[in-house]
Amino acid sequence: MIVNVVYGFLGAGKTTFIRYLMETPPVGEKVVILVNEFGEIGVDGLILSGKGGQIAEIVELPSGCICCTMAADFRRQMLELNERLSPDRIIVEPTGVATISQIMQILEGEDMRELYSDLRLIHLLDASEFMSFIKSHRNFIENQIRRSKSVLLNKIDRVKPMMVDLLVESIKEINPDVMVYRTSFGRLNDAELEIILGISGQGEDEFQLQPQDFVHEHGLADQFQSYGKRFLNTFSRQRLESFFEKMKFGAFGKIVRAKGIFRTPEEWIKLELASSEVRVEVVPAAKYSVVSIIGQEIAKEYLESSLGGCLEK
Repeated sequence: MIVNVVYGFLGAGKTTFIRYLMETPPVGEKVVILVNEFGEIGVDGLILSGKGGQIAEIVELPSGCICCTMAADFRRQMLELNERLSPDRIIVEPTGVATISQIMQILEGEDMRELYSDLRLIHLLDASEFMSFIKSHRNFIENQIRRSKSVLLNKIDRVKPMMVDLLVESIKEINPDVMVYRTSFGRLNDAELEIILGISGQGEDEFQLQPQDFVHEHGLADQFQSYGKRFLNTFSRQRLESFFEKMKFGAFGKIVRAKGIFRTPEEWIKLELASSEVRVEVVPAAKYSVVSIIGQEIAKEYLESSLGGCLEK
């Protein structure tokens, strides 16, 4: 079995990258996707189920961070999935505030190491927000890069080419050995994809834990709040888009990431706030509407009442 850990800060494009993988999954493989979200309500599992639910088994681990409070559940889930499904590949998407070194400590445990033949780390970085994140969370971002083998410098379509070159240099200064792939929407060519997924047998040396990896890091989980809720109601698309735009401009606090799937009178839509941009797209029908919002100093009562105002009367 191969394990791919797809990690990166909030809004870097992890779920988009995994959705892309599901468009052309590894041939002949049974794939399981294990999603861990920071908020109390998970959205990514619903998003991935809509895109690749017929291709891969989607398993959620919401309400915590697998590098800290969810470590035991993560270990148990990995062992159970291996025994129950015997997958050829497990793709792990940890929450954006998790530290890769702590995840690796779990995966390198004696009871886990025998599960897999290969382990590949895929680190997504948001090119449009990289400088801002380095300023606000330097130690966290730098430590994530130092432990990277492959970095997808994502969203380069939102950055000038000269700045992309400077960002690659900055990443290489932190970790000279890392392979940096320049991507938009997490897309790679076939040869690159085979390398980072471990299909070609090329690319990474086996991950080795360093002494500093055994110092417990709590990541950023204690620096962020979350709000999440499920609904059986129908929403107004126009009012939802206005609500997300208000989030972008700080009406409800310092919102870093927001995403949701909503039923409207005409269709089901997905709304996302990431990299200071609101995106909307039509998606397949889901079981229920759901929203997850992560940030700092969230005005939850105002946010909830404003979201309630988006319902169809």
